[in-house]
Amino acid sequence: MSEQHRQFLGRLDASSPAVFLIGLLQHRKGRDVEIPGQRRAPTAAEHELYSDIGDLFVVTRKRIEVKWLTSNFTGPDDWPFKEVFIGTVSSVDRASAKGDVMAYVSVSNDYSHIALIDPKTRGEWYKVDKLVKNTGNVETFYAIAKSSVQFEPVDEPLRKFIITIAPKDANDCARIVATVGGLLERGIER
Repeated sequence: MSEQHRQFLGRLDASSPAVFLIGLLQHRKGRDVEIPGQRRAPTAAEHELYSDIGDLFVVTRKRIEVKWLTSNFTGPDDWPFKEVFIGTVSSVDRASAKGDVMAYVSVSNDYSHIALIDPKTRGEWYKVDKLVKNTGNVETFYAIAKSSVQFEPVDEPLRKFIITIAPKDANDCARIVATVGGLLERGIER
């Protein structure tokens, strides 16, 4: 397995709490949610065979795409970037073609706030070529001005549902996942 793919899998593991947080928010709003299980490609070359169908679905089959950021934010004033990135052009276009996207959501690293992008704002989106630090690749993203994004706090009781283990890096994340997996296999009671 390549180092880049191993790091991708580590980031995938670390992003799950953000997806479940958005699921809890939707649940609290009275919506039924479905969170598909992870499908992990054994190698980067096989990634297309394992691509997900979406992060979270409201049972009406409306899709919500979730990004968990490595930075904290509370609103547009402390948003860590010049603009809000929605996703890569290819992934957003693929999702939009199905007509089922309800929202694009970015979650603050500390789970305290979310940034919500309504697909109805698509006329305001623009393309930005951006170096992706964790892969070293330049990719084209859709972005939108911060002023067109809805920022919301996450209630403290909901944040208590999120169990965080703060890995230092991808290696530490892999170590934590292996440890927790081993505990689950052996039975936590021991």
